[in-house]
Amino acid sequence: MSATLKTTLLRNGAFIAFLLIATFWIDAHINQSIFIDNDMFRHALDHRSLLSFLHMRYMTWSGRVVIEATLAETIRYALFWKLLIPFCAVLLAYAIWSCTLRSSLKPAFGIPLVMGLFLLLPHEVTEESVYWLSGFYNYLLPVSFAFFSISVFLRQNEAENTMRFLSLAALPIGCSIEQSSLLLLFCTVISTALSALGRRTISLYRALYLTLAAIFSAIVLAAPGNGRRYVAEIGNWLPEFPQYDTLQKLSLALDRIHRTSISPDNHILLAALVLSIYFLTFVKKNRGFQDKAAMGVMLLGLLLMLPTHLLGALRCDRFLYDLNWVSLNTYVAFFLTLCLFVSILWCALSLKNAATLLSFLTGGFIITILTGLSPTIYASSHRILLVLDLTLLLYTCGLIHTFLTQTQARFLR
Repeated sequence: MSATLKTTLLRNGAFIAFLLIATFWIDAHINQSIFIDNDMFRHALDHRSLLSFLHMRYMTWSGRVVIEATLAETIRYALFWKLLIPFCAVLLAYAIWSCTLRSSLKPAFGIPLVMGLFLLLPHEVTEESVYWLSGFYNYLLPVSFAFFSISVFLRQNEAENTMRFLSLAALPIGCSIEQSSLLLLFCTVISTALSALGRRTISLYRALYLTLAAIFSAIVLAAPGNGRRYVAEIGNWLPEFPQYDTLQKLSLALDRIHRTSISPDNHILLAALVLSIYFLTFVKKNRGFQDKAAMGVMLLGLLLMLPTHLLGALRCDRFLYDLNWVSLNTYVAFFLTLCLFVSILWCALSLKNAATLLSFLTGGFIITILTGLSPTIYASSHRILLVLDLTLLLYTCGLIHTFLTQTQARFLR
């Protein structure tokens, strides 16, 4: 063993050990008993070619060509996805660390911290988007690549050419589902608009990146199969869906967000609220009325997460259905949920890297609201909330970065 390799192993031994433990832990939690879609893709190429299968799916069901090609070709090989799932978890943690904690924590500490916070996501969300094979391919895989690509784009001036190339190479996967592609476009376009305020030109990398992202996203969003699937899913899951106007459809998504915001199992939101209240109370200076109002809304949000019936009318702990469309407490509950997320955005305004946090939080919320335009808003269960929960995770890391930065500054005085 060379001296350089030995020194590297000794220096990063704890981090390497963590990665190995994380890999075994994640693999141990993969739920192979959920066979929905798994078997279909496992046998998708038994009697047809890959191109024939993808053409059929693109024309009749989904524009997720890259993801479904990967699924059909690799789901039969257990070793492949047993390595890929932990890799995507680490890649996601790296991206979030890069966006928030890069200047305050070394990767050997920051990445494990982010992965630890990842465990705070609601179990039902990770069960369907990480540990279910088809759910992983359709959610964690593209979302992790999208977060990584965005993280490089946001610091493109400091990034090496290799990282820029990898961010471009990640686009076909990062833009291969609707939610991740829209989040990527939202965050990168906002970043470009902000940077354009002081510049008249746009870099070649930025132009190429946005062009490729738009093309790959258009392939997914403009697939002929999307319309056919839309009609089929109405009959399968929500026959009354065509009778709803746009506001009612978006209310269904807000209903999903409200339900997760009052869930006692949503520990990442709990952590975000506790740290936000601490920041507004003890860290932020010159607090105004808006800060106190935000603190009050967040405290109420914490109370609503408690498994108690004392605030049952405000919790509105039930899904929307025919009878409660006209119930006043339904709209009071939805209003409080909106106030909660506005309060989080207000707090993010005062944090380090505020523009990054605001673009992710706003993008995640808007994209989740747009899922209400699909008749599978309830049938898709909890996995559609992954992007929103990950933006809360990134926001929590932004709060930790602010605390660490101020603590370091205090010791350097």
